[in-house]
Amino acid sequence: MPSLQNSAGAGKAAKFVSADPLAPMANPFDGLDDDQGGYQKALADNVNKRLMKGIEDIKGKYANGTNERDDPDRAPTGAAYQAKQQAILQKQILMEKENQHKVDICNMRSAKEQAKHLAAENDENDCCDSDDEFDKLLDEVEKDPEILRIRQQRLEEIRQTQVKRAENLAKGHGQYRLIHQDEFLPECTSSRWVAVHFFHNDFQRCKIMHHHLQIVAIEHVECKFLKIDADKAPFFVNKLKVKTLPTLIVFQDGLVVDRLVGFESLTDDPSEPDKWHTGKLQQWLSNTGAITYTAPREEVLEEMKRLGLVEKGSIWSKNNMFDEDD
Repeated sequence: MPSLQNSAGAGKAAKFVSADPLAPMANPFDGLDDDQGGYQKALADNVNKRLMKGIEDIKGKYANGTNERDDPDRAPTGAAYQAKQQAILQKQILMEKENQHKVDICNMRSAKEQAKHLAAENDENDCCDSDDEFDKLLDEVEKDPEILRIRQQRLEEIRQTQVKRAENLAKGHGQYRLIHQDEFLPECTSSRWVAVHFFHNDFQRCKIMHHHLQIVAIEHVECKFLKIDADKAPFFVNKLKVKTLPTLIVFQDGLVVDRLVGFESLTDDPSEPDKWHTGKLQQWLSNTGAITYTAPREEVLEEMKRLGLVEKGSIWSKNNMFDEDD
């Protein structure tokens, strides 16, 4: 094999430098006979085609800055899914604003009618002028700075509530979702309040917890409710010291604030430990700060008990407190 270090004169050295340094790479089989060169060139073409195909695949995967293409079915992280959710939420907000406006109009009309009724009782002989007088009175009330301030404050509170609700729904609140180990940290740190149920498919009590959390998740959008298979998340099971299933862990801003192991403090009757109503779980979650829940007053509970009604979530029913899965 000839050496690249040529001891020839400066003219030959200059000729070597000016040559294309990539030429050997462009055709590495120069100098071989026709049969060998043809075979090796076909092999090189095949390798180049595969490399180009691999590069195109990588470009496709990273087209959106992630290692997967956006999939509208991969809720709620897909851009298409979030866009659809935002459109639905905007429509809901507009409908609620319209409903609130209608309520305000009805309240104003009701106040006006009451004012007219009082005027008729106080002065039956002056009914012709009562409309004008009370219209003027209502106008004065509407222009009162304190009334206007209270009304504006209430409208702002309603607006902030609706905006927060829309943001939470876009993050996956309002539903009870299954996540995998690699999704655990992003999900638990993207919302202020998150409740995660560590479960096992073969455990009956985990199915009971699924039933109640499904109800709570829909009613309380202020907290994100998730479930994760303990068998498929060994790292977090070990990290969070999960030793008993079911275990429900509540996070605030990514930090553990409380946990519920099994059904402790949820059961009233020790002889039937698996029978308890969703309100018990709601009360426990409320004590952690994850949700806002007010338990019924004692007199209401007594009256419902007298009527043979039981609480199922926030709904009173004559059905059993819990329908066990087959």
